[in-house]
Amino acid sequence: MQLQKTVNEFWNLKAQPALMEYIKIPAKSTAYDRLWQEHGFLEQCCELGQKWIQECLPQAQTEIIREDGRTPCLFVDIPATGDNSAESVVFYGHLDKQPEAGGWSEGLGPWTPVVKNGKLYGRGAADDGYSLFSMVTSVYALEKLNLAHPRVIGIFETREESGSNDLPYFLRKLKHRFGEPKFFIILDNHCGDYDHVWLSTSVRGVISGTLRVQSMHYGVHSGTYSGMVPDPFSIAQALVARLHDPVTGFVKISSCYTDIPKRRLEQLKKASDVLGDLSWNHAPLLPAVKTKCTTNHEILIQETWKPALTIIGVDGMPKIEDAGNVIQSSVAFRLSMRLPPDIDFEKAQNDIAQTLTTNIPYGCQVTWQYPENHPGWSAKGNSEEIENIFDDAAKKIFGKEAVFLGQGGSIPIINTFEELFPSGAFVLTGVLGPQSNAHAPDESLDIEYTQKLSAVIAEALHRCP
Repeated sequence: MQLQKTVNEFWNLKAQPALMEYIKIPAKSTAYDRLWQEHGFLEQCCELGQKWIQECLPQAQTEIIREDGRTPCLFVDIPATGDNSAESVVFYGHLDKQPEAGGWSEGLGPWTPVVKNGKLYGRGAADDGYSLFSMVTSVYALEKLNLAHPRVIGIFETREESGSNDLPYFLRKLKHRFGEPKFFIILDNHCGDYDHVWLSTSVRGVISGTLRVQSMHYGVHSGTYSGMVPDPFSIAQALVARLHDPVTGFVKISSCYTDIPKRRLEQLKKASDVLGDLSWNHAPLLPAVKTKCTTNHEILIQETWKPALTIIGVDGMPKIEDAGNVIQSSVAFRLSMRLPPDIDFEKAQNDIAQTLTTNIPYGCQVTWQYPENHPGWSAKGNSEEIENIFDDAAKKIFGKEAVFLGQGGSIPIINTFEELFPSGAFVLTGVLGPQSNAHAPDESLDIEYTQKLSAVIAEALHRCP
């Protein structure tokens, strides 16, 4: 196929070498590099991307947006080949990286790009440096073959791994330069395997906070006081049990549930058929340990459209080797409640806080503090057109239908995009498949899959009205 051939040639000759130069830059996100401004690595990534785009697509307008105290952001505007210069397709990715992480295999390292067995190794290769190079590859291939494409806008931030705190500001500042976005393509996403195109149509939200329980001014001897005074750890456990069943995981707060659209249930069933036991067997379970759900379809539904609570941190308890016969005076649990999209998020917040802080046993003092709240997101009805476009493109390039599912994690920035551009439709895709190891040692990008996905993106752009 000529389109795939053109993509492959450009990727091998131009895109991959530039991506390897990007990998060499230790551009850790701000949360992991307090001296990021002095080091200038985030700026270097934007400069590398800008220079490379100008070489490959001279007609593109590029600008590094700089503001005092904010991370830089690369903005790209590629004109349409047709008459419609206002309507646009917007790409999003990020150029900042996770820290090194120890334990890389011999001959590999976070800042040393290595091609081995069809994979490109190095920090940021798959998460999410490839995004810029894939977008440009797709547009270049269309123009090389004289195939039409709409106006393409790209925005690549450098603070995603630290919460995207600067991106809402840049989006509002640049909104007038986006034209009339019809579709948004978010390129920071997972894929279930390397044989299909994977598209996420929803992400879960999260409510995370610290539950603190105190019963005494200081800890006391358990020999004298156990059975007499309330143990804060036990009280905290009892309060958490109000939120969910600790064995089954069933969440007891009704406002944390939503009606799952029939179309999404059907798509998840197809996804579970494609994945089979890959729906769950990537979890490092011990022998004989079972999942909480009994079918692969149920697992995907639970992961994407149902709530789940996890205790992710404990404070106030000594290490085993330091544990004396003492009832502690106070303990704290850090709780993370994953929530489906399309709920009344404010009501869920209030219901969780009310459940944890009223009718406290024995009059213990309880606080619920430091909440980190991000609502979920689901693709609206206007997304069906772009989903169908990608599905048709997947059939042409992969010879198989695209697979649609949701994400169990959170991507808060999508809600900001949707708030600013309510008429735009969204699709999430990416290359974070098996053994891609994002955030971990030996991060890698599957080269063939990335080339094929770039061809799918090019085909989808060509099919956009």
